[in-house]
Amino acid sequence: MEKHSHSLPKVVGDGEPLYLSGFGNHFSSEAVPGALPPDQNSPLICPYGLYAEQLSGTSFTSPRKLNLRSWLYRIKPSVTHEPFKLRVPSNGKLLSEFSQANSSANPTQLRWKPVDVPESPVDFIDGLYTICGAGSSFLRHGYAVHMYTANKSMDNCAFCNADGDFLIVPQKGRLWITTECGKLNVSPGEIVVLPQGFRFAVDLPDGPSRGYVAEIFGTHFQLPDLGPIGANGLAAPRDFLTPTAWFEDITRPGYTIVQKFGGELFTAVQDFSPFNVVAWHGNYVPYKYNLSKFCPYNTVLIDHGDPSINTVLTAPTDKPGVALLDFVIFPPRWLVAEHTFRPPYYHRNCMSEFMGLIHGSYEAKAADAFLPGGASLHNCMSPHGPDTQSYEATIARGNDAGPTKLAGTMAFMFESSLIPRICQWALESPFMDHDYYQCWIGLRSHFTVKETCPESASNENGHRETGNGSLMLSNE
Repeated sequence: MEKHSHSLPKVVGDGEPLYLSGFGNHFSSEAVPGALPPDQNSPLICPYGLYAEQLSGTSFTSPRKLNLRSWLYRIKPSVTHEPFKLRVPSNGKLLSEFSQANSSANPTQLRWKPVDVPESPVDFIDGLYTICGAGSSFLRHGYAVHMYTANKSMDNCAFCNADGDFLIVPQKGRLWITTECGKLNVSPGEIVVLPQGFRFAVDLPDGPSRGYVAEIFGTHFQLPDLGPIGANGLAAPRDFLTPTAWFEDITRPGYTIVQKFGGELFTAVQDFSPFNVVAWHGNYVPYKYNLSKFCPYNTVLIDHGDPSINTVLTAPTDKPGVALLDFVIFPPRWLVAEHTFRPPYYHRNCMSEFMGLIHGSYEAKAADAFLPGGASLHNCMSPHGPDTQSYEATIARGNDAGPTKLAGTMAFMFESSLIPRICQWALESPFMDHDYYQCWIGLRSHFTVKETCPESASNENGHRETGNGSLMLSNE
């Protein structure tokens, strides 16, 4: 006999859940008044006969400023399940370990066109596939970049990632995500972070959905330091939203927990919903952020700022200033620099850059080439920059170009100090843009030399030679 004691989530507006705001705060939330123990974390008997369960995101002895954990007060503890077994069928396109055996090193600039959402029913778990990554979830250092296409809500199952944190960037279709802390409604233009170990389910209220996922091993995202910017700017802590407590107390025969562990999927069966947390408190929580609230900073006189100025979240390494993974956005903003090439400059980077486009077009690529839902990878020290069309259009405007506003766009970048290896299925994908290199082949020489030295003369090869014997090449 089913027992219903369903606490409905508090909502505001058009069904939007009520959230708690702030980044890194210690939150408290209860769906039933008095469900949180008032004076301790684990009393002999919890209010309403609930079970106390701690979820730790860091080691017990991590410094206080880095320590992450939450206490969950639930109807039944999460340990109440049958043994884990390898999932059949598995998802063979998910990786959390990267080596020569399963992925390739490739310095070529790569680009993928948007992937079609499949016609057959596919949920978020089976719709995930890894593009590239580095390191090892077992060694607790590294990252993976995934993409997903899905057209079906998860049914009588929840997903748990034991390998790392997910940062999900929806590009098409909302995600209605139920977590152990409550519900999150995540639209394209927003991001959501689901920390390691949380169980969650993804529903698709708009039907077909597509997006990007960054996964980090062994660390967690934090806000970047602002340095000389000062106290304000970029992503404001108050704009990060955490769900409020929501629970269901209902019999669920055959309910399945799908756990990602070392890149493999395992399943365990239980007879109840894992979303039975009546109250919780702590600072280890899922959260979302609306990218339109980002406050960009930019140059106001000359030159183009480094993309790091647009960092929303960073996962640091032990080396100061070096990120395991930065999440950087390129939002609408004014461009006002004088005597300056305003698109991003040509560049070779010791960091590796994976880019995606949520909507609109990217300023350094032709609008019909890099499309929303597509992706590109510029690996360590591989040169990249504006395509021919973007370069020629920029210099044609000359120094008289006034202030311009980039509008109707939202691109992003996952940038890492680790060199990613690329999955074979990504290299063999029918959506691979094999002509990507052509966007730069048309760049022509604009080099000219005006004769300013009386000793200069042309040699027999037509090169202009100066008085000190050096050559000054000319295309005149």
